[in-house]
Amino acid sequence: MSLCERDCSRCVWQLHCQGCSLCEIIFCRKYCHRCFSLCPKRRATFALLQSIKGGELSLAGNNSKCLPFNIPILPDHLTEPMNLGEIIGIHGGNFLTSNGENVARVYRRKGIKEALNLSNDPKSVLQFYVKDRTIEGLWDNRKELYKQLLEFSWVAVIAPNFSVYEDAPRMDHLYNIKRSSIVYNEMLEAGLPAVPDISWYNRIDLDQWIREIRRNHIKTIAFSFQTVSTQSKASNTWRHYLMGFAYLVSQLDDDVEVIIAGLVSPGRLQMLRTAGNGKNRISVLNQTAYIQSRRGILSEKPTESAGELTKNQILIRNIDFYTQEYETMNLGGSNYAKVEK
Repeated sequence: MSLCERDCSRCVWQLHCQGCSLCEIIFCRKYCHRCFSLCPKRRATFALLQSIKGGELSLAGNNSKCLPFNIPILPDHLTEPMNLGEIIGIHGGNFLTSNGENVARVYRRKGIKEALNLSNDPKSVLQFYVKDRTIEGLWDNRKELYKQLLEFSWVAVIAPNFSVYEDAPRMDHLYNIKRSSIVYNEMLEAGLPAVPDISWYNRIDLDQWIREIRRNHIKTIAFSFQTVSTQSKASNTWRHYLMGFAYLVSQLDDDVEVIIAGLVSPGRLQMLRTAGNGKNRISVLNQTAYIQSRRGILSEKPTESAGELTKNQILIRNIDFYTQEYETMNLGGSNYAKVEK
């Protein structure tokens, strides 16, 4: 018997569910009209899962992107024209309207170069590690949004990361993981250079992704550490995600490239590279360089004064620091020489 008091042996969703998550259903007060979760006790849950054809993943293939190790994310307009490199990251939370239903007007009117005040015209990687409100709007209006995204030139568009909370019912996990895969496939069909985001809760989820990545020769994926804090209290969460990453890449071919989000620390990235046996090329979406520059912090010497350097000068120094650190630890993996030729 499960936490929701259903007989798992008789449930039609058992193949995809494989039992309970660590959800809080035992504390539930049955305020269903106020609850965000998909729970087996809510009448619409099974119909909603059925509307997306269940929890089984099916992915189309993509190709290698050969992205740089360090991809600086630029979330806001710069105060002076600057060149931050040939490839930059675009934060989906700022690129879309707050409800997620459309590309923000400033980007549609001016384009990425002018909207961000760049002196060059870089290639861009769009990521959707954004608030739930924005991502739900994206889901509701996604077909129109694909048309708007095609107005821009992308080197990669990472499929949205629909939240997979540990304290949510397992049905909620299945629904959100499947939705991410649906958007990925639809983006490819629309002509966008989509990359799947590997959202997961347990090994069963990872095994599904691994099966599809191998079967359909997917060459670029994204893996997020967004929920992992740098504080010591998150050490168990960090180990959980680290083991998940290690298990994932251990089952993949060496030429699968991985875009990492939510993790920029050279020390932790070295641990990540070691856990993955250093065999897969890693590119890092890095917003820390920008955030620290706005605070007047040099990433290479965070406890020392930046002196008379301007925030934009600090930004360049910070980007260079992370680029050098990542190149030194060689995030290219065993396929680096093959890809770079």
